[in-house]
Parts: sequence; structure tokens; C-alpha cells
Amino acid sequence: MHYALKNTLYNSGILAILAVFLFIKPSFSQNQDSLLEKIRDIDISLNEPPDSEENLYMNTVSFQSFYDVLSPMGEWIQITKEDIDADISDGEGEGKYSSAYSQDEEFYFIWKPGVEDNWKPFSNGKWEYTDHGWLWVSNDKWGNTTYNYGRWWNSPKYGWVWLPGYTWAPAWVRWKVTNDGNHIGWVALSPKAKWKTETGITNDNYSYTNKDADWVFVDNNTFVSDITPSKITASNENSDLVKNSTGITSITTEDDRIVTNGPDVNKIEEKTGKKFNRKKLRFSKGKNKTVVGETDIIVTKETFDHSAGLKFRKGKPDKFRSSDKVKKIIRKKKNRNTPPPNRNK
Repeated sequence: MHYALKNTLYNSGILAILAVFLFIKPSFSQNQDSLLEKIRDIDISLNEPPDSEENLYMNTVSFQSFYDVLSPMGEWIQITKEDIDADISDGEGEGKYSSAYSQDEEFYFIWKPGVEDNWKPFSNGKWEYTDHGWLWVSNDKWGNTTYNYGRWWNSPKYGWVWLPGYTWAPAWVRWKVTNDGNHIGWVALSPKAKWKTETGITNDNYSYTNKDADWVFVDNNTFVSDITPSKITASNENSDLVKNSTGITSITTEDDRIVTNGPDVNKIEEKTGKKFNRKKLRFSKGKNKTVVGETDIIVTKETFDHSAGLKFRKGKPDKFRSSDKVKKIIRKKKNRNTPPPNRNK
């Protein structure tokens, strides 16, 4: 459904609620001010159906809030599509974009966290089972941003870096379970994982080959508890685990929400003796930490302006460095736009 039409329908719903309270129930007039204040705080987009498609190479929203929040906790790097393609040339994947999706001289900003060299995404936090599937609740300060949006990859030049995206999911990861059922593994999805509601992201349409060391593996008992880098399986054991495991990746759309499917919760309960309550996700605005309750989990969610009629401003980080490719393009443009010497003499 077109965004403008969806927005109109959702706004109509809110107006209907207002009509009920303000006109059908006039006895509530003394509380109208507080009621209106509460309705003003409702962010319709938080509960909208997910984007039908997300193309990280053809961005149409501003990531300025991401730039501002993440700048103190890492480094922004300006790169080109060619830089990204050189890093993730292996594998096919649903998200293998052709050059038609972006111009040759399009620039992108990726973010590198301030972490140790042997760090991996999704290695410091906890998995919660919810009505949106498996949700990653991160202990990292940047968790609400980089694990629910965008894609990661392990760059040979920069290490683990993150490319922003605008579609929210409980966790953008792929999964494996060892054939003996004793270990569960996951790894962050790369930019080749392109989101489409009709196909989702599965083993059939995403086949990017991560290095074995990129994966995070844990045993079943660790999976159901707090996960830290010291508890995950040593990277030198990953090759055997990857070789003797089966991919179970399935990120789909169910009832107008993106669901991150993964390990069978019933099998996990059987092996560990821990029972999972299927908790309900509730969304809030702002930059607050995820709040986990007995039956509910409150997570923060960004709102992006997709209005085509507004002039699009991409924005940029206050501080960033540029890749060699970007520097070369900028120098080429500068030389092209600089008049030859003595032209006006």
C-alpha cells in the first residue's frame, strides 16, 4: 500500500477516536485537555505495517539521528558502492544490487564502533522470545540502533562496520543449528540481505559466505542466559561447528510485522528446561534502553519521513573520514571544475 494512503488511513483512525471521546461522550469534557495531550503523543508510524521493500543502496530518508547518536561511540567512514562491493564480493544473496540502483559516484556513510579487534556483533546481550520472533536485547550502548536497523559486515580494511537502514526488525541475523542440536549460531546479515515483504530473507534467497570466525556460537544453556564475549565458543572451533550445522534463517512478515524466526523454542525448552513466555513487543519513541518485563518488552523505534513531496536532505556526520576511492573521486571532481591556469588572461 502506498505510504501516503497508509498514513491517511491511520490518521483517519485517530480522528475517529477523537470523535468518540469529544462528541459522543461529552461528559468527559473536563478531561479533554489531558486526552488530547495523550493523543498527540501517539506516533502512528510506530505501529504501521513494515516497509514492503528496503534498498540500502537507494536511500530516501535521513539518517541524521543515527549520525548524531553514534558519533561519540565510534567512527563514521564515507565510502562508495564500489568499496562495499569489494568487501562483500563473495556470495550471491537476494540483496546483490545491480549498478542500476545507484550512481557510480554515490557516497555512503558506514559506522565502525570503538571496540576491541576480536569483537563481533550480537555477542553481548540476550535473546528474548516475542510475538515478533527472537529479539536481541543488547548490552551495547548502540544496540537499539545497529541491531534493529541496517546491516553489518567484517571489512578487511576497517573491521566490523555497519551500514544504516530504515526498516526495523527484532534482529537482522542469519541462523544455524548444529546437527547434534547442542549449539546454536548466528551472524549479522550483510548489505546483500535485501528486504522484501513477499519473499523475506531465507536460506533460499540469501547465501553470502561469512568467514567461519564471524559466527557467534553458544551451547543451549548459554543461549537462554546472558551472553557475553567470554561465554561464546572460541573462534578456532567455529569451522567444525559451521561444517556440521544446518541453516535455519527465516525472516518473514506475519500479521503486518517482521518476524525473526530462528531456533525452535520448543526444542530449546526441552533441552534446557527453561520455559519461555512469548512476550509482546511494545514500541516507544526516543533513545531509551529496552525494558524487559514479565509479559511485555518495550523497545524504542525510529520514525522516518518517507514523504515524497518534501525535499530530501540526506544529512551527514559532523566528523568522518573518507575512503581512498572517495578521495580520488573528490579530487577528480575538483580538477574537472577548476579552470585551467591563465584562462582569463
